[in-house]
Amino acid sequence: MLINQTNVEEVFRNVRATFNRALAAAETRHQHFATVLDTDQIVEKMDWVGSLPNWRKWVGDKVLNAMAAHTYSLTCEEYESSIAVKRRDLEADRLGIYRIQATSQGELAAYFPDERVADAINDAFTATCWDGKPFFATDHPTEHKDGTPATYSNMGATPLSAATQAAAIASLGAGLQALRGMKNDRGRPVRIRDIRLLVPTALADVANVLATNDRLEDGKPNPYKGVVQVEVWEELTSDTAWFLMGEAGGLRPIVLVQRKRPTTAEVTDPNDSHVVRSGEFIFSIEADAVAGYTLPQLAWGSTGEG
Repeated sequence: MLINQTNVEEVFRNVRATFNRALAAAETRHQHFATVLDTDQIVEKMDWVGSLPNWRKWVGDKVLNAMAAHTYSLTCEEYESSIAVKRRDLEADRLGIYRIQATSQGELAAYFPDERVADAINDAFTATCWDGKPFFATDHPTEHKDGTPATYSNMGATPLSAATQAAAIASLGAGLQALRGMKNDRGRPVRIRDIRLLVPTALADVANVLATNDRLEDGKPNPYKGVVQVEVWEELTSDTAWFLMGEAGGLRPIVLVQRKRPTTAEVTDPNDSHVVRSGEFIFSIEADAVAGYTLPQLAWGSTGEG
């Protein structure tokens, strides 16, 4: 291939098309657990999370839902992944290797939101949310109906088990009961929908037994068949932790803040200083995002450590 701007740009058009096909073909899962929020801010203030509306009797003037006095914010972080397209390879028409790499880049871009959401879930037993407590905690602050201080829990330690009906009730059953019983800060039901059981690969078999089998390992009827949909994420780092997550009021427990969705950046000019110096053109992807937490009442997490 003769190396000039026109020919190089044609190669990159083909690389970009391969990238876009892979990007479109990937099946992502972050949307099942995360609310996506696009922003132009590097630091996104999340004060609104604690100020979601509630019904009250209309007596006198309307009461506006002011932002809660919390300072929870999320700082977007930049990510990149780059391919060096060697001038020498283009001269020799070795284009197949770059189609393979472009496919990999497309999948990498597609799964970028999944990875950020998985990061937040992996950190959720220690990383703080809007109320100053770890997202999964036994002592989230709230109030009784009379305004006196109270706490609630969205965390357990029971291992997920299908060994016996009693063990299933004590693990999955207890988590479901706790999640379905969640109240907002006015003491009203959260009304969680689309509850999913999220597990690492180590718990996939146990979770699928609980979700699909007629009977459990002790031969007794399975009360949880068809109750939850199971999702197995390879990105989860704990082999014992398991999670129940749902949606209410258009909100999911994780928030993915995106300042820049994965996008391509290229260097195709043969006279560019980098190309002249290194003999390499560049095909890269860039993103700027962060994942954090919304309402703890939308999720239940167990360390599974007993």
